Amino acid sequence: MSPNQVIAVDPVTIVIKECINLSTAIRKYTKYSSQSGVAALLSGGSEVFSNQDDSLASTFNNLSMNKNNDPFLSGFIQLRLMLNKLDSLHDIDSLTLLQPFLLIISTSSISGYITSLALDSLQRFFTLNIVNSDSKNYVAAYREAVNSLTHCRFEGSQQTSDDSVLLKVVILLNFIIDSPYGSCISDSIMYDVVQTIMSLACNKRRTEVLRKAAESTMMAITAKIFAKLDDIEFETTTQKYINDESYSKNNLIDDTIGTSVEVESISAKSDASALSAVGDSNDKDKTNSDDEDKVVESIENVEELKIEEYEVQEPKVLNILDPDYGLPVVKQYLNLLLSLIVPENQTKHTNSTRIFGLQLINLAVEISGDKFPKNPRLFSLISDPIFKCVLFIIQNTNKLSLLQPALQLFTSLVIILGDHLPMQIELTLTRIFTMLLGNANNKDTSGSGNDVERNVPSAVKELLIEQISILWTRSPSFFTSTFIKFDCNLDRADVSLNFLRALSKLSLPESAMSTTESVPPICLEGLVSLIDDMHDHMHAVSKQDYMSKTVAENPILKQRERKTEFIKCAKAFNEKAKKGIPLLIEKGFIKSDSDKDIATFLFENNSLINKKTIGLLLCDPKKTPLLQEFIDLFDFKDLRVDEAIRILLTKFRLPGESQQIERIVEAFSKRYVTSQNYDLSKLIEVPDNTQNNEDGDEREESKNIEDVASVQPDSDSVFVLSYSIIMLNTDLHNPQVKEHMSFADYSGNLKGCCNEKDFPRWYLDKIYVSIRDKEIVMPEEHHGNEKWFEDAWNNLISATAVITEGQINNKNPINDLNDIELLSFDRVIFKHVGANIVNTFFKIYLVASDDHITSRMLTSLDKCAYIASFFNFKKLYNDILNSIAKITSLVGNGNNSANNSNDTSRDYDGEEKTAEDIKYETNDANNIENSYLDVDSIPLVEITDQETGKKIPVSNQAVKLGRSFKAQLCTIIFFRIVSQTKDFEIISPDLWNNIIRILLNLFENLLISPDIFSDLQQQLVIGNLPKPLSEISITKHHENRSLFSTFASYLKGDEEPTDDEINASTKALECIQSSNVAGSIFGNEYLLKPVFIKALIGSIKPNKTSENARYFEAEMLFLCELSIALILFCKDEKKSGVVMLNKLFEFSKTSGITKRTVRRLITYKLLLISVIEGQESKLDILINDELLGKNEIYTRKYFTTEQGQELIRRLLQLTEIPNYSAYVLKNEGFWKVLRMIAAMAENTSMIYKFLNDKIINTDEHMNNDNFMLVLGLLDEISSIGAIGSRWEQEYNQSVKSGHKISSDNPYQSVVELSLKSINTTAHLVEKRTLTHNEIIAIAQALAHQCINPCEQIRLYALSSLQVSLTENIELPIGGIATVEELLDNGLLTLLKSNYDDKNRDSDKANKKADAKKISHNIPVKQILEVVSAVYLYYLRKGNVTNETYMKVLNVYNEYMEIEGIEAQLQKMILDKKNIEKELGLDSRAQSPAPAPVETKDTKSDEPEAKIEAPVETPADTPAKE
Repeated sequence: MSPNQVIAVDPVTIVIKECINLSTAIRKYTKYSSQSGVAALLSGGSEVFSNQDDSLASTFNNLSMNKNNDPFLSGFIQLRLMLNKLDSLHDIDSLTLLQPFLLIISTSSISGYITSLALDSLQRFFTLNIVNSDSKNYVAAYREAVNSLTHCRFEGSQQTSDDSVLLKVVILLNFIIDSPYGSCISDSIMYDVVQTIMSLACNKRRTEVLRKAAESTMMAITAKIFAKLDDIEFETTTQKYINDESYSKNNLIDDTIGTSVEVESISAKSDASALSAVGDSNDKDKTNSDDEDKVVESIENVEELKIEEYEVQEPKVLNILDPDYGLPVVKQYLNLLLSLIVPENQTKHTNSTRIFGLQLINLAVEISGDKFPKNPRLFSLISDPIFKCVLFIIQNTNKLSLLQPALQLFTSLVIILGDHLPMQIELTLTRIFTMLLGNANNKDTSGSGNDVERNVPSAVKELLIEQISILWTRSPSFFTSTFIKFDCNLDRADVSLNFLRALSKLSLPESAMSTTESVPPICLEGLVSLIDDMHDHMHAVSKQDYMSKTVAENPILKQRERKTEFIKCAKAFNEKAKKGIPLLIEKGFIKSDSDKDIATFLFENNSLINKKTIGLLLCDPKKTPLLQEFIDLFDFKDLRVDEAIRILLTKFRLPGESQQIERIVEAFSKRYVTSQNYDLSKLIEVPDNTQNNEDGDEREESKNIEDVASVQPDSDSVFVLSYSIIMLNTDLHNPQVKEHMSFADYSGNLKGCCNEKDFPRWYLDKIYVSIRDKEIVMPEEHHGNEKWFEDAWNNLISATAVITEGQINNKNPINDLNDIELLSFDRVIFKHVGANIVNTFFKIYLVASDDHITSRMLTSLDKCAYIASFFNFKKLYNDILNSIAKITSLVGNGNNSANNSNDTSRDYDGEEKTAEDIKYETNDANNIENSYLDVDSIPLVEITDQETGKKIPVSNQAVKLGRSFKAQLCTIIFFRIVSQTKDFEIISPDLWNNIIRILLNLFENLLISPDIFSDLQQQLVIGNLPKPLSEISITKHHENRSLFSTFASYLKGDEEPTDDEINASTKALECIQSSNVAGSIFGNEYLLKPVFIKALIGSIKPNKTSENARYFEAEMLFLCELSIALILFCKDEKKSGVVMLNKLFEFSKTSGITKRTVRRLITYKLLLISVIEGQESKLDILINDELLGKNEIYTRKYFTTEQGQELIRRLLQLTEIPNYSAYVLKNEGFWKVLRMIAAMAENTSMIYKFLNDKIINTDEHMNNDNFMLVLGLLDEISSIGAIGSRWEQEYNQSVKSGHKISSDNPYQSVVELSLKSINTTAHLVEKRTLTHNEIIAIAQALAHQCINPCEQIRLYALSSLQVSLTENIELPIGGIATVEELLDNGLLTLLKSNYDDKNRDSDKANKKADAKKISHNIPVKQILEVVSAVYLYYLRKGNVTNETYMKVLNVYNEYMEIEGIEAQLQKMILDKKNIEKELGLDSRAQSPAPAPVETKDTKSDEPEAKIEAPVETPADTPAKE
């Protein structure tokens, strides 16, 4: 109920009603019911005296105190009289209000029934908030109420009834403590509450209902008590606290609440029946009347007592000035809980009590564990005795019910106080994993002193791993944090790495044989959580940032790197100090060989250094300066001598010889005195008889009992006292000593030893009690004997003997790390345990039958590969991918060197490792998956679905992959990892080879399309790559096959694959499509590097065999195209291009390859030549040996295809490349190829355009080296128009026959191209300065076209020739001075050659007939017209002579037999005369021709002008491809 809530009933009325109820019950059931009638009357509520005067009332009060009356009844009468006239309770003391009820509760002679009624009344008062903060003296009331409840007594009856009363007490206490007024209770009362409720909860004789209620109440009270720490402000001081207390003083008291001793003795005989009644649930429902009868019956059995025994006794006087409960009760309570779990009390307390104690401590830690380090005494309880007990239970018990709460407490301590308890956690985790792995020799704690191996049950191991799994479940960075705190600390063990290695072993399925089936999954989850955590860290930082910002060494990591060296040095020191110290100096762990530096090292590094060796070194007589330097490092200010000795002996073990001890004690004594800086004003002289004068100076001494500064012994006194402390410690704690030294004996031995006087009694008493309560355990003192556990604990925890309140800021360093620094630690962790974890994942993946686990493992392996790549762990990364590749079954039978255990590799961090460290047992896959990897030999069958047209390749490889779900998963993950790889350098040659093997395996089995670089194919116009041939091709029909067709297939030997094989192949095909093989490899630009190109080129098989005949050519082209595409992508990569080019020329020589392959190869070669410099020799071979030498391959049909024309275009484009232009343009083979191609009408236009645009119209491309070649090519193009004569002949014949025919020449485009070529030829004389032979060649080329069968071309050639010989040149030119020479080497050579060839052997009679025949082959008439025109042109110019005229006449005379020649001659003569007349020349005496110009030496080395006949097409008929 809310404190301020107003109730409907008057509070005074409520109290009066409760008084009436109790009065009635007392009057009815008390043996004094025949009391004074006045009392009876008043208690019955009579108002006879209600209006009387004060004197009468006073008389009434006196009557109530009469000894013959019931004292409890009179208390209620008095209270009622006080309340009758009151309107509220504000003016009445709250304690007075509750006093009668509290007396009933705390009096043992009252029956349980009446006590129960009093408890009900009290419950009602508190529930209705009768006593509240506005009440007078409410604090004392609440305190007295709680005190009475904790001392509740009543007469016992049946146990069930008694426990029901106590249940009300428990409930009421819980209500008060949980109320807002619960905080006003004092420490002592709260401790009584704790003792009372705890004793009930732990008493097995009580009913289960009561015990469970008490347990529940204890949990609530514990939460309340420890929540008080949140309100306490701890002072931050530097005061030292010496952990020298005994923690066994606060023991749990016996359960004495409830029934009195007398009743218990009476009912002792019925204990058995009472206990049996506890288990009977029906007894709990007995009616009140039955209880009342039992109460009456029990009272009647009690001996008659005197009335004095029932006098109301004054309650325990409570000092209301006592502060509210707080830190004192917290300390007492924690000590009490400790007493429940200490091994010494395990026979005193039941197992359930110890369990309950652990649960309450765990609750306390969960509520306010973070506050413990602020108080040294609280923290010392947790860090030493409680943690020690927890470890003892974990180490020694096989009781799961006890082990579980101990482990829960341990994990709570790790999570909440892990930063403050490193040594305890280290030892505990070490012992836990020793127990789990079952390979440690644990010590026997039974006292036998023998080393035995404890057999840890499987259920215990399961519970161990289940409970500690919370560490990584709730703390994602648990392993990284542990690594920083422990593994990077020179004084600590490698807890994190050992933890992870243990998890790796326990995660394996075989560990279930020694544990349980649930252990491996739990451990596996820990490894997965680590990998997930590391992977998440990497998403916050890019690899570039990580690599660029991790140059500076982290000091913690640097220390980690030196830890291995430190362990070696420490081992050497522990064997022999003289050997270890020089080594420590050499490695830099000790700064120098000075005593100060050595002492500092020994003082600060105390975990791995043997304490006994330190002690022997310090006590060496030759090392006195070192001892002094070492002792001077301690600060003993304000400490007693025994406290200082405790601190001193945490650093080394005291030697055994007296002389050695003497040296150390002497140095200690001097240092102790110098540390104190005695203040003489505080010195108190202690008389010699102090100890005997108990009434005098003892009182004076007590005033300064806490002032240690008042005791100021000199060094000699400290020396003696120190020796006595060491002897006392041995005497009190040596089990061989039968009679131990008393305080009197001890103090008597030290008389006159404090500056020749006595030590104060209180001073020696503190020393004695400290040594008695807690032994000074020297490090390694109990090694090898029955106290091995004590020894192991004290070796590790000895440094916590001193706790400084100011040193509580033990912060977890991981909280201050940025993302990059955190990754630096992750890298070191993964470097050491990554291989173990990956190996575990692979083993589990291979044997797992659950698809969820399989997927989880593969996902984790994917993350491991990413982590290895991120951290540049090259070998680990490659081993992961190589192992995954092997599981895919796609790598074929190639040897995987990744599994070669003899190999060694060096990671990027420079640490050499054997491959055995990171070897994966993936060879097991061959045995594990035989059920689906062993497939009968199946030929490669390509099945085409008749309806959909979809093709399904069925083969051994496809069926294997399709039947293995794990192989499919690995395939997808493999290519996903490859696609995400951003550092090509991390991929090893073995992995490159495996990637290519998988690629080729898929290609050979028709599982991937070979056309990966389709854009390159389109660019080169070479079409799609050929696919490997299938051994059998089948069209699948959906209708049922008839018996006949099945039998026919059987006879042919091409039985179709089974439906299972087809389904498996379909799954394999879908898996490959989902993997996006081509995109994963070739879509990742980071992988397209020269090393990949080199691997691709190296994988091309140069020889065709029976095994690879099916796919040899297709695979060769596939790899070549991939390599070339990558070479083009890597623009600066020329070395691989040269290698590939050489390979292409080698492959072209392979026997048995098809024309299609050769043609595709030459395209590749031409492409590479165009992008690589200095390949003129390869180009020459390509032109002369291949294009010109293999006419059966490079046919007219080929060059008319798009592929052939693209080849021509790329060949022509070489002239535009500066590195090849000059070489190509002067290469005769190049022009021969062009002439060959130009002769093909389909390509003529392209060749002419190339000549016209790129050569003729570009001055720098045409020179003396290629002029004749260009002219010959033009002549070839001009000759191609001869095809137009076909139409002319047809047209003339049709005209003669009167038939109609189209006047459009179908070959006109070709004819026009020839006309353009003739025109270009005619204008060559204008392009540059020509030589003699070049001019003659132009004339001959034009003259050659004058005999072209096509009339249109022939006439145009004649006109062009005329123009060229007249208008386009000016004699003399190029060494030609006369017209005769121009005619002889031009037109006349054509007539002369034809005439001489045909008439050399003819007689004169036949000349006429021959002349007519010539006129049909050669347009003699037109030629002679041109001759006449040339002669007349130069006649006008004045460049002709009589010899010229005679030359022309002779030519005419040769052809006079031809019709029209004579008339043509007459016309020429007439025109000649007209010109001469016009010019005024004498026709009989023409001016002599100018003297011929000597040209012999001008171009003596010019080639003879010669125009070759047109090149005929290599094969006009289509060549068989």
